[in-house]
Parts: sequence; structure tokens; C-alpha cells
Amino acid sequence: MLKLQRILPFFSVFFLASTTALTAHAGSATVQSVDQDVAINRAMGKVPEGKTVTDTSCQDTQAGGIGGETLYRCTVTWD
Repeated sequence: MLKLQRILPFFSVFFLASTTALTAHAGSATVQSVDQDVAINRAMGKVPEGKTVTDTSCQDTQAGGIGGETLYRCTVTWD
């Protein structure tokens, strides 16, 4: 019985590691541009074939201080 108590944690870790490797992992791509549509389209172009886009989000920031141009940083996430 004592031997089983020593081995059981190792089998548990092995089992969890092997099942985790089989799950799907999401990915993402982020692109920055002065045009929001361009940033989204470029990020969409990085989605691997056969993957499904699950989210698209953009943040805008001012470049160059006051009066500077707006930059859009867009991220596309997929399963």
C-alpha cells in the first residue's frame, strides 16, 4: 500500500500532462497601423488556415504627442 501511495502522484501528473497536450490552444495576432481597417485585415491575414476567429479588438493611441496621428493596435484571436 505504501508503494502505491508513492507512485500515485506520478501517475496523476502524467495523466494530466497527457490530456492537456490534447486540448486546443488559442492563438492571436496583433498588428499596428494608422488605419483601423488595415490593421484588422493584416491581423486576419495571420490567422492559420482552418482556424476560427473568436475575437477582434482594437485600441487607438496618439503618436507624436498633441496633434499626432492616431495609431490603431488590433488583435485577432482564434481557436
